[in-house]
Amino acid sequence: MNGVDGVTGPEDPDGFEGSEILEGMEALEALEGLMGLEKEREVTVWAEGTLTVTATLEEGSLVILGEDTDAAGLFGEDVSQYEYGITVAPSDVPAVLDALDVAEGVDVLDALVLRGEDLVKIGEAGWLESIGVQAEFWSRIS
Repeated sequence: MNGVDGVTGPEDPDGFEGSEILEGMEALEALEGLMGLEKEREVTVWAEGTLTVTATLEEGSLVILGEDTDAAGLFGEDVSQYEYGITVAPSDVPAVLDALDVAEGVDVLDALVLRGEDLVKIGEAGWLESIGVQAEFWSRIS
């Protein structure tokens, strides 16, 4: 008999019903959390036109990724896409949060969302440099 503990359902040829799958996913997420394997939360800092900027915390480092899917205006007609990444060391994340000047208790990802428009217009890498944070930067065009 297919399914969990012999329980079958008509919706799925393997016998799993939607509620069983959701319960299993919730249990897996709880187990990952207990094991310290939580998925990184990703936020959208900016999304307008063809530019999207996201941010995550990965092992304490702040990672900002940007993608412009219509970069010809910046780099010429032979370039269609521009991607970049900025990584801030864990030891510098508190300085970034302080410089974002948000209410106490707001985490750095939410603070980036709140200040996203200003940061993207200034340029994230330049802003970080202006507050004394040295970050790793990479970019590519295609």
